[in-house]
Amino acid sequence: MTAAAISSACSALLADAQCHGPLYGPGFSNHLPMALIALDRMGAPPAVLERFATGHRPRLQPAGEAEPVGDPLALLGRHANYAGLVRFFTAAVAADGEDAVLRHWLPVLVPGLAAAGFHAMIRLAYALDAGDRGELSAALAFWVLAWKPVPVPAGRRDEPLEAIAARIVKATGDGGGAGPTIGSRMAAVERNPALADAQPAALALRDVAAFALAAFHASPDFMLLHTVTACHAFRTVVRHVEDREGALRQLWQAVLVAWLAAQREGRRAHPTRAGWDEIEACAIQSTDDHVIKLCHTARVEFAEYGDARYVEIAARAVEPW
Repeated sequence: MTAAAISSACSALLADAQCHGPLYGPGFSNHLPMALIALDRMGAPPAVLERFATGHRPRLQPAGEAEPVGDPLALLGRHANYAGLVRFFTAAVAADGEDAVLRHWLPVLVPGLAAAGFHAMIRLAYALDAGDRGELSAALAFWVLAWKPVPVPAGRRDEPLEAIAARIVKATGDGGGAGPTIGSRMAAVERNPALADAQPAALALRDVAAFALAAFHASPDFMLLHTVTACHAFRTVVRHVEDREGALRQLWQAVLVAWLAAQREGRRAHPTRAGWDEIEACAIQSTDDHVIKLCHTARVEFAEYGDARYVEIAARAVEPW
């Protein structure tokens, strides 16, 4: 891990957060570690980090008891023994190093990159960005227990992503998915037969990110927000994946499924006079973990792609101006 170091205050709070499980309530993801890192990257002072952690902890559940884990494959997608999985990956990283562990496990995990509404992959990306071994082990453990693959068809269509999406939504209708979580809403549509023709002949991450950005720019739907943050996370995680095209096709299939399950009409973002310093100053004061993460993602993705719509979706998230 070669990312710039996080603050000592953030590092201490991440260590404290290891006592919490990855999920709470009806299957909501624990955002505390991710939001702390996002706040730290946006320059939040220690008092803000502590305030956010204090406000967020009461909703979380304990990590539970650690049972011995011989082979995590036996726990893949079973939502069991999170603490045991953390202990397994902690030992593996200590013995073999982060790179070796990632090279071994990401080919297994990437087919389930939409696990827990993309949050397992997103948490791993934050861990890699922070260079935090405890978070790395926690994210891998989370991904194992939440793993759920989205089928990727073998066929290819010589169409742009927007044309593929428009064609498939005509076949599936505008009903979207139902359920309290992103994963449950995606499950309602992910095996629709129309998705058998969802893969383009050529695919680039820039195009998937632009599709997700355009959709979320048009509607601030919760599902669509996570396709934007998932593309950001994927760009970090895929550096450790050998089969990058295969991983990218998994991402596109999952983003498309989330788009189909979303409310695609809403409060469109508009041009703004706000700059990044103003937006981040507002985000740092927010108690909403999704606002915090989105604003951090938007600035990082703007730096990568230069698309002004990233500024606009971030400004919409922290309005009013």
